[in-house]
Amino acid sequence: MLHKGAQKRIFFDGATYFVISVANNLVEYFKEPIFCELFIEELRLVKKMKNLDLFAFVILLDHFHLMFFPNESRDLSKIMQFLKRHFTRNINFILGYTALDEEAIGQSLLRLGDIYKGLQNEIEAFTLRKIELRQQFITKYELNQTQFSKFHWQKSYRDHYIRNQRDFDEHIRYISENPMKHQIPDAINYKYIFTNYPELISDY
Repeated sequence: MLHKGAQKRIFFDGATYFVISVANNLVEYFKEPIFCELFIEELRLVKKMKNLDLFAFVILLDHFHLMFFPNESRDLSKIMQFLKRHFTRNINFILGYTALDEEAIGQSLLRLGDIYKGLQNEIEAFTLRKIELRQQFITKYELNQTQFSKFHWQKSYRDHYIRNQRDFDEHIRYISENPMKHQIPDAINYKYIFTNYPELISDY
């Protein structure tokens, strides 16, 4: 069941979801490995903060595919909003469009309450990694870069709930074959796909 735009979404308890989200205007931000690395770090953190079982993902030139099971929340929209909003804020920090607002970060962490207490080390490691990626970006593109415009996602996303084992297997195969489908250079050895990150992938 695919849903586009502002259509009403249907949620099912115990469902696994396949999701696609696209960069605004199909801009190919993910040609730059630094942004792919940031997205991987976002996945790593969101997986823990939202208690997701992540089964597969791939980051392509202008979009990503995810397949996951939300253990504690049936609200797919909130999970996707969280992932997309945080990635947008952090990539625009790396791009130099927004500053690292430590006070705002502190307030956000306080709002997380017990979640922050349980994941304090992971959240702090993510912040340091984000700063490191910003420095890599400056070294590569200089401080006042003009190669990249401010990042935005397309509104909404597409989702499909997995109906059975066959559907699950078909979507695993679909994600696995996407680098070849989109003719990514050296697609067979493409880095930013779930098979290269076993520590992020849950058993199924």
